[in-house]
Amino acid sequence: MHRCVFIIFSFLLLCIQNTTTNQLVAAEGGGGDDNGVITNKCLDKERDALLQFKANLEDPYGSLSTWRPEDDECCEWRGVMCGDETGHHVTWLEIRSFGLVGEISPSLVNLTYLNHLDLFGNFFNGTIPKSFGSLTELMFLDLSNNSFYGTIPEEFGNLTNLQNLYLDFFGRCRVENLQWLSHLSLLETLEMDGISLAKANHWVNVISSLPKLSRLSLEGCDLSKVIFFFISQLFFIYSIPLSWKQQSHLIRVSLVIPINQQ
Repeated sequence: MHRCVFIIFSFLLLCIQNTTTNQLVAAEGGGGDDNGVITNKCLDKERDALLQFKANLEDPYGSLSTWRPEDDECCEWRGVMCGDETGHHVTWLEIRSFGLVGEISPSLVNLTYLNHLDLFGNFFNGTIPKSFGSLTELMFLDLSNNSFYGTIPEEFGNLTNLQNLYLDFFGRCRVENLQWLSHLSLLETLEMDGISLAKANHWVNVISSLPKLSRLSLEGCDLSKVIFFFISQLFFIYSIPLSWKQQSHLIRVSLVIPINQQ
């Protein structure tokens, strides 16, 4: 008799413990309903941010037709992915070559867990939002082949987790102070084709300070000729009229000497 009571008591205690754990997970991750039951529903704040982003744009091809106000599950929308390990926050936004037209809404700053943002090949215009500097979880950012203009925001220096950065605008943007780039110590790929660096005289020192950089493209950036002395892995620099061969024993750039054009 006592054994049966003990078994029943243990079972009830286990049920209570599991219920409490589920409520805590739901509360911390934001992925639960009012009863503490964990669901796969995206967060309302992030869903609203995506809808505001869409509302600011023209979508002639219906690329964002799955982004509907009546649909609660934004994690299933085209181009959107969420991470279970983050409490079902939006972590991935890829709207590559969707044909979208307009200015980017600042609402994207509410996607604070975003680590991948790919806006390549649309018709986004206006200046690049300084608020992008708030997306500090970003590891991948591609804003290339759009119609942005003006100065690259220095706030990009806050994106210290970035590993890949693509900013190819073909002459419509410029950089006057490149010092922000020196904060991106994890950067492996940097493409800034067509962005004028004519006023960024310190670009050589900044680029050579990036310890993990293995791919660099600066075509059409109004640069002076330079000579690279390598102790390093090959950089791919298409705009500079010099050539070299990759040597397997080279690990990182140790010295870069600028030479003024005649």
